[in-house]
Amino acid sequence: MQFVIASHNQAKIKELQQIFRIYNNEIIPYTDLLPKKKFPPEGNRSYEENASDKAIFISELLPDKLVIADDSGLLLTARPEILGVRTARDLTNYPTPHQYAQHIIRLVQGKDRTFIMQTSIACAHQGKIIKVADGILKGRIARTERGINGEGFSRILIPCGLTKTLAQMTFEECYPYLTRARAAEKLIGFLKENHDQRQTKVNNHPREN
Repeated sequence: MQFVIASHNQAKIKELQQIFRIYNNEIIPYTDLLPKKKFPPEGNRSYEENASDKAIFISELLPDKLVIADDSGLLLTARPEILGVRTARDLTNYPTPHQYAQHIIRLVQGKDRTFIMQTSIACAHQGKIIKVADGILKGRIARTERGINGEGFSRILIPCGLTKTLAQMTFEECYPYLTRARAAEKLIGFLKENHDQRQTKVNNHPREN
């Protein structure tokens, strides 16, 4: 399958292309097909809603395409009143991956270091959402940035039961822990199951003589 992604974030696009390629699917940026657009402003209610709004916006312009969009955020046990669905906006004063990773480390210094990272991927077709899939990772924040296979969050997030940050692992090692990979697997599984069910109905439908 081919998907069109509603995003301007090149790092996100590259990661999702790598993830979807594992399942023999292709992702292209919507800007390959349309001039760059201004997305609807993000809300504060849920990752699912923010991802859905972006997917629907581009799907209405490209109704024959499968359009995906995602929204991600980090929730700190020690500071539940910030970040979460507002993560990107709360980190606008820390524009580089190193700066916001250091900010997160400072936020949990001397406090509970546990976190929940979530990604929601919405898929739209003909201007309507057909599925939203979530990927969640729990773990703890590292005391220092560690690893060379990534930057930002991947250098400070340690999954439950492990001692390495995501950036200290190879892509193959960290793949099972990536929230986008977990959400993508659910989404692709849902679409494949629905496709297989439709094909079964077609094949079992009695043909007219």
